[in-house]
Amino acid sequence: MSRYFRALTSLVFSVAAYSQVQPARPMVYIPVKTTDAKGINLRKFLGKELIIVVFSTQCDECIETLSVLSKIQKDFGPRGLQVIGIAGNENAAYTVGPIADRYKFGFPLGFLNQDGVIKLANIKKDDHPFVPIVMFVDSAGTVRVQYFGNDPVFKSQQEKALRAIADSLLNWQAQRAAGAKAAVAPKPETPPPAKPEP
Repeated sequence: MSRYFRALTSLVFSVAAYSQVQPARPMVYIPVKTTDAKGINLRKFLGKELIIVVFSTQCDECIETLSVLSKIQKDFGPRGLQVIGIAGNENAAYTVGPIADRYKFGFPLGFLNQDGVIKLANIKKDDHPFVPIVMFVDSAGTVRVQYFGNDPVFKSQQEKALRAIADSLLNWQAQRAAGAKAAVAPKPETPPPAKPEP
């Protein structure tokens, strides 16, 4: 296990000691609708680290989290991070556009129906999740960490915690990529030993 993944795991359990942290799982690729009918194809982001936030357009705490993630997108976007916002409330198709126009978060916003949210966020039948739901997805399409809105991570140190988790994920991915590159790099040839002079 790499030191960055250990740091990420340690951070997950320290900022959310009382969380129900889900094990890593493959990302479910669901077409996300947008107000301009273009949609968001989540597969297009394979190869990037993602933060996907499922929110309600009627939730003040969600707007606060989206604002924090907007700063994180600006700071970490050059390192390969992409934030995507997905509204999941009942009338999101009509309210996500005004939210996008008003706040200009700097990342794509779309919406899903309830079934789509359940599949995307791996919500179990007996779960009663709070929004926002924040998912950290690695470049290979694995959901590494997910938080529901009632998690301690969203309390007083929200920005610091989310930044630290995003940074750990990016560092871990960079280390993995460097390791993979080193494994396939050709090894330099060793020159034959010099013949002793007579």
